[in-house]
Amino acid sequence: MVSIILKVRRGFEKIVATRVLDIFPHAKVTPRPLGRDGIVFIDGIDPDVGFKEILRKIPEIEKVLPVHGQSIAKIDAITEVALNVARKYLYTGESFAVRTTRRGSHDFTSIDVNVAVGAKIKEELNNPVNLEAPDKVIWVEIFDKNAYISITPEQAIKKPKSDETLKFLSKISVIQLPFVNGDPEGAYRMGVRIGRAAQAFEIGELVIALHKVVDINDFEPFLKGVLEGRASRYEVQKKSYARKVRLVPIRIYELFQLARSRYGEVFIVTSARGRMLNEETCTEIGDLLAQEKRINVFAGAREGIPTGLIRWAKYVINLCPGVTFATEHTIPAVLSALILCYYNRKKGKKGRT
Repeated sequence: MVSIILKVRRGFEKIVATRVLDIFPHAKVTPRPLGRDGIVFIDGIDPDVGFKEILRKIPEIEKVLPVHGQSIAKIDAITEVALNVARKYLYTGESFAVRTTRRGSHDFTSIDVNVAVGAKIKEELNNPVNLEAPDKVIWVEIFDKNAYISITPEQAIKKPKSDETLKFLSKISVIQLPFVNGDPEGAYRMGVRIGRAAQAFEIGELVIALHKVVDINDFEPFLKGVLEGRASRYEVQKKSYARKVRLVPIRIYELFQLARSRYGEVFIVTSARGRMLNEETCTEIGDLLAQEKRINVFAGAREGIPTGLIRWAKYVINLCPGVTFATEHTIPAVLSALILCYYNRKKGKKGRT
C-alpha cells in the first residue's frame, strides 16, 4: 500500500528518497517506481503526518500527495473512492478541482476522470467547483492498473492574473534619450537592451528623443539595436503567452518639441535630485496614474534629463537614494515602481476611509 506519492524534478528521485529516510528512517521508499521518472513512492508512514513534515522539510519536492484512497484504474471505481475520500476531507462549502494524471494505456482520458469525479462530488456533497483557485484539490494519480486519490490544498504557485496591469502599461510613453558615445558596438548593445525592456512591459510607445545634433554613425547602431531588441522579445512573448501580444510602437521626436506638444500631461522624471518614493507619495502618484490617459516617463542616457524639463515634471522621483541606475535599468526600475504605486492606491484609499 502506498502512503504518499512525491512528485519531484527528474534526476532528483534518489536524492529525495534519502532525505525522506532522514526524516522517517523506518519508511519504505521507492524512487522511480515502475520506471516512472519524477516519482517517489513512500509506504509505512501516516499519510497526513508525512505530508506536513515532508512539505516543510524537503524543498526538492514539487508536490506531496498523501494517499487517502486507492482503487483499480476504472472510472466508476475511481469515482466511488474519490467520493468517499471527499466526504472525509472536503468540508461543507469548500470549493474543489479535480486533477488527474495518467500513466499507462487506458480506455479513458484524464479529462474523463476529472468530469466524472467532479460531477459526482458536486451532486452528492454540493461543494462548488473552482478550477482557478480551489480551496482543495482532488488528485487522481493513475499508474497502469492502479489509481491513488489524494486531497490537499493547492500546491501550485500561480501567477496572479490582472488585466489592469497591461491596461495601465499601455498608457505609458517612455521618452528615451539616445545612447551615443562614439562606440557603435556599445550603442548597439545598449539599444538592444532598451528595446527589449520596452517590449517586455508592452508600454504604449517608446519615443527616442533627440535634444542636440548627433552623428548618424553613432545614432544608427543605437536605433538598429532598439529595433532588434524589441523584435527578439516580441518573438519570445508570442511563443510564451496564450494571449495576443502587443508590438510596442517606436517613434523619433525632438525632445523639447515633444514636451511642448504634450504640455499639461503628466511628466515623470527619475533623478538623484528627486523625492524619495515613500508610501504616501506612491499612493498619491497611483491616484493620478489611474486617472490619466497618458503618462510620459523621461529616461536619460549618458547624460540626464535637461533641467528645464525637470521643472515641468509633475513628479521627480528618486527610486534608490545613493544609487545611480545604468541606462538599461531605468525602464524596468521606473515602470516596476509605477506599477506598485498604481496598485498601492487601493490600499491607500482603504486607509483613508
